[in-house]
Amino acid sequence: MAADLQNANYNWIYQSNKLIEASHSFTVLEQKLVRLLASMIKKDDIEFKQYKFKAMDLSRIVGIQQKNIYKSLDKITDKLMSRVITIRNDKEQKFKKFHLIKTAEFENGILTMEIDVKMKEFYLQLKQYTKYQLKNIMQFKNIYSFRLYELLKQYEKIGNRIITINDLRTALDIGVKKYAIYSNLKQKVINIIKKEINENTDIYFEYEEIKTNRKVTGIKFYIKANKTKNKAIEEGCSTLEDKSTNKEEKSSTELINTVKSIFKENITGKEAKFILNTAKDDINIIKEKYDIVSQMKKVGSVVATMIDAIRKDYQAPKGKKNGGSFNDYEQRDYDFNDLERKLLGWDKEETVKETGEEFQQLSMK
Repeated sequence: MAADLQNANYNWIYQSNKLIEASHSFTVLEQKLVRLLASMIKKDDIEFKQYKFKAMDLSRIVGIQQKNIYKSLDKITDKLMSRVITIRNDKEQKFKKFHLIKTAEFENGILTMEIDVKMKEFYLQLKQYTKYQLKNIMQFKNIYSFRLYELLKQYEKIGNRIITINDLRTALDIGVKKYAIYSNLKQKVINIIKKEINENTDIYFEYEEIKTNRKVTGIKFYIKANKTKNKAIEEGCSTLEDKSTNKEEKSSTELINTVKSIFKENITGKEAKFILNTAKDDINIIKEKYDIVSQMKKVGSVVATMIDAIRKDYQAPKGKKNGGSFNDYEQRDYDFNDLERKLLGWDKEETVKETGEEFQQLSMK
């Protein structure tokens, strides 16, 4: 009998942490079908079963056009049966490879699949596993979001996870030649994943870059439970607005504290908030510009200079090492005392040219 998929989005997926750490490459449709298949397995099952799905249900849930359902499933199952899941240990120079799907059959509008018995250690009688509901990943449109979501979900209780750029490429199956420049990897992959995960799942994350000799070699992900998203699904749209406001307030406070921790100088929460707003909440930009500003010989106000650095996009002069002099920048002509006074809200009647009006608005919030 074909599975009843009416409430499939609320099915739980249980996967061994070894499988989470494994490397593999699937298309978006393949990943959704694989996760749907995994959601049919019960954590305490002893053996795999034959898993049957109505083609029309798959069309609705996975997102395959009905008119192409037969050809699409024929093509997808071909690829799935050829895909390899690899568990590597490069230090010990060993690996183990698996095929996920043993058989696939389509007849009378029903797709029947069997999981290879050698995959039992990843799905059955689990002791160390990661679990999540199917609904969290079925809205993904980006091929890489599935993998990073699971890698971060695995560390949700810990609250953070450090992944080297090399390991991230391996996990997401991105070769060294693709998005070879980190800024491209950040823009085309990491930030797109961040948007999808934060908007659609039960977790959200921020991240900071880890640098070695000024080169980004790793990323530290900060992982939080997206309680607002879960509450909204369970309690309805009326709850979403209130809970979202609370989460945003909490998230804003955390970001302000993060900004303050970057500075060696003592800055106020209002100053940190204005810097954060200027950088459009991008902590990495703030860190990058502070590295530059902190090496400048003459800085009238670190806050005003940081704002100028972010807006003008100061760049470290090529060929100069950390600790050198940064005199290549022409700062705006600020009245630093007046600027600080406006920022702190001591004088709300006057305005300061360009940045002063924004400072005044901020101090009144």
